[in-house]
Amino acid sequence: MAEDRDIQVHLLPELAPAGRLAGGLAVVIDVLRCTTTIVHALAAGCTVVRPCLEIEEAQTLAGSMRAGRVLLAGERGGRMVPGFDLGNSPRDFTPRLCKGCTLVLTTSHGTRALVRAAEAERAIAAAFVNYSAICEQLRQDARPVHIVCAGTEGAVALEDTLLAGALVDFLAQVFEVKLNDAARLAWDCFENHGRILQGALEVSRGGAILRQLGYDEDIRDACQVDRFHLVPELRRDPLRVEVGAVGIVQNHWHQRGEPGA
Repeated sequence: MAEDRDIQVHLLPELAPAGRLAGGLAVVIDVLRCTTTIVHALAAGCTVVRPCLEIEEAQTLAGSMRAGRVLLAGERGGRMVPGFDLGNSPRDFTPRLCKGCTLVLTTSHGTRALVRAAEAERAIAAAFVNYSAICEQLRQDARPVHIVCAGTEGAVALEDTLLAGALVDFLAQVFEVKLNDAARLAWDCFENHGRILQGALEVSRGGAILRQLGYDEDIRDACQVDRFHLVPELRRDPLRVEVGAVGIVQNHWHQRGEPGA
């Protein structure tokens, strides 16, 4: 008899103790907006995303690469960093700007979660916009799953927890699963809010911040389930995110009763 699939959710990166992710498959989530933006950027033609923790680190890295095509993007407090090429709005990453470019990206929360996930044996970036593609990878990869949520301002984020719960829901239908308490909480969150996806994102703390700043369209973009069929994957030496898998996949969202409808 096959062993239960080990699924752990970490509602903030710091809630995953050092060494916990080693040997596993980490799924990094920052719905509003880092992982959503990374999917958009790679789909628009960026060849690689270089995540940076600090503004100065990003500026230095981008400056060292000016001989090639590079975009410097990021935010603090939701707003574009002064002097950067772009902020963190997914729709700004168009094919005209992105094709053939390296994206140097620093955000308040998401890039920190990506760097934390480098401890895992494999790490991928998830958003609602590539939900089913992520599900396919989780089905195929037998490693223990660690879903790492970025959070907002050091607190648990509703939108990240909701996506984590959607992934737990998928896995629970495919495998016998062994869940930690955070995974069960996320699953309950999905059961309660999965059918009102945009409304849930709008009332979240992250959504409220974006609405105050006039970024309502970013929330709508983040709700477009399965807009893309690519999986961003973290590579090392140097730390970077590239397209790890792409292709037409089965739509797993609608199989579950269309909760996003």
